[in-house]
Amino acid sequence: MSVHNYQDFLQLAAGKLSALRVTGNRYAVLSVSLERLAKLDGILGFIAVDKILQKIAVQLGDALNPQDLVGVTGRYQISCLLTDLHANAHAMLAAHKVLRILNPPFALGNQKIMLAPCIGVALGCEKSCTLDQLMRHASLAMHQARQEKEPIKLFVEATEDLHLAQTDLWSDLGNAIEMGELYLGYQPQLNIASGKIESTEALLRWIHPLHGPVRTDKLIEVAEGTVLMPRLTLWVLHTALRECAAYREAGLDAGVSINFSSDDLRDPELTELVSQGLSIWSLPPSRITVEMTETAVMENHSSILDNLFKLKDMGLKLSMDDFGTGYSSMARMLELPLDEVKIDMLFVRHMITHHKNDRIVDSMINLAHRLNLTVVAEGVEDIATYKRLEALGCDVIQGYLIGKPMPLTELVKTINNQSLEFLNVTS
Repeated sequence: MSVHNYQDFLQLAAGKLSALRVTGNRYAVLSVSLERLAKLDGILGFIAVDKILQKIAVQLGDALNPQDLVGVTGRYQISCLLTDLHANAHAMLAAHKVLRILNPPFALGNQKIMLAPCIGVALGCEKSCTLDQLMRHASLAMHQARQEKEPIKLFVEATEDLHLAQTDLWSDLGNAIEMGELYLGYQPQLNIASGKIESTEALLRWIHPLHGPVRTDKLIEVAEGTVLMPRLTLWVLHTALRECAAYREAGLDAGVSINFSSDDLRDPELTELVSQGLSIWSLPPSRITVEMTETAVMENHSSILDNLFKLKDMGLKLSMDDFGTGYSSMARMLELPLDEVKIDMLFVRHMITHHKNDRIVDSMINLAHRLNLTVVAEGVEDIATYKRLEALGCDVIQGYLIGKPMPLTELVKTINNQSLEFLNVTS
């Protein structure tokens, strides 16, 4: 089977669809993404990578039925029009066949390349949808598959609604950054040994004018992997440093913990941005903690490790968030220049009433201490949990018992009134 370029594929596919609608035969479109090929652009060049993509497309064409169409329809993307399907389920069978072909490493000389394909499937509908709609639906399903870390995804109507909503949210987020509609809430962290607030965690907040409060994880999901992420990171970094300087001047001798995504940690300019921020706001690096999720620090990406060591050399502290909820490799943890781990509230909140939770938290604290790491317990909401964590040797606690996340003005006002409830926790 021959492989077509984008324009030829569109023209031939449109003609086939017209004929299929007359005969009433079932049909579908597969959108196959091979983004791992992007890594080869800087090594082999665009022309060589295009030839590899063509070779892969030929393999798929040979595996499908002769009447099907295969075309290279984008950078690292191949589209397949499946015709004369006996049942809709056959489209998913074809997608799994494509996956079996692409899952083994691609041989390039003596090198083996993992393609990590993602496939979106869109079924032809009875109400005659256009080729453009069909390909758009397959592309949406493919992006959803990548987002959910699944190899294959079938398009459903709700998928389109979801992506349209995310597109609107993405656009609104860009405006919110420009118009100053975002703010940070600061949740205090209490050092158990000293009984003092020694840091806060800066938590991103956005109250959408129509949808109300937007969850932070949803906000990051919308921004991550797009041009908005660096802008959002820069805003969070400078706002957190500026406001940390403000509450320190107001009398709270505490640092600040700032969350960074895996996108941020891969950024070659990250350390320079942090250095500039510290200089502008005259903050000691030792009072700044870079916080990242367990999943992000477990990524085997050389630039992430390089940035972590550079930040460590600058004097910043490094903290692994949500400890115990990801896919930790002990060997990988030993490579990381960590100072701190945060035990997720999932384990902490029920440790008094659930013996297994208590045992898990105890084990995590002992493990972290053996690695010379400070332990922060999140989600502490009552005195009993605090006392138990103290008995287990936990170093720092964070949660509503100590204080909710609060804007800078509220935090400073509370400090000035000397009415912080968490100052009485240990009494």
